[in-house]
Amino acid sequence: MFHVEQEENTDKFLEFFAESTKKLGFSFQEAILEKFQLYYKELSTWNRSVNLTGLQTEQEQAVLLFADSLAGFLAFPNNSSLSLIDIGTGGGFPGIPLKIAFPSLQVTLMEPRGNKTAFLHTAIGKLELTGISVLQKRLEACKSFKDEEDKWDMAICKAVSLEVILPYIKYVLKEDGRLVVFRSTNIEHTQDMKGMIIEKEMPYELPYGFGTRVLSVLKHVP
Repeated sequence: MFHVEQEENTDKFLEFFAESTKKLGFSFQEAILEKFQLYYKELSTWNRSVNLTGLQTEQEQAVLLFADSLAGFLAFPNNSSLSLIDIGTGGGFPGIPLKIAFPSLQVTLMEPRGNKTAFLHTAIGKLELTGISVLQKRLEACKSFKDEEDKWDMAICKAVSLEVILPYIKYVLKEDGRLVVFRSTNIEHTQDMKGMIIEKEMPYELPYGFGTRVLSVLKHVP
């Protein structure tokens, strides 16, 4: 009975996901959709014992976790073969969806909690992803990345506030790198930006009435 119910939930998720991503301009082949479906199944299974998401319905998860994560591509340069660190990734968002959609990305998932990193390692293995790693660390503990080649082209964050990130972003971001933050509103320009400036802010609409979101892109001031 549970197995049948889980399959029905997965089918609902995939329907919402496919429709949501279509509105963002994506059209995935069957093999890629199967990876997203497998990721959703694994997330649902682990979420019963590890708090990976508080979102309850298939629609909420399809739109607010998976499709919204893919909106991060709006900040990518034309060449998507860049190195990206996902700060406070939790259950792998937005890093894993972006990696599935853009295989040439070199992705590092930063997450300090051991139970969540255990899930991330399992998900990466089951999805057979390469060019992606897990870093069990807090951003403020990353002072060891002193050389430019050890740092990342882009840092991205979906679940940690800008105020928490800004004082430490220099530890992980290359001098010409970008910080990309998912937000509900534009950044107030009066904030202390800790040596960063707002390069651009891009609004986008989520489907099914979930409203407008903003992708804020910041860069180092020379």
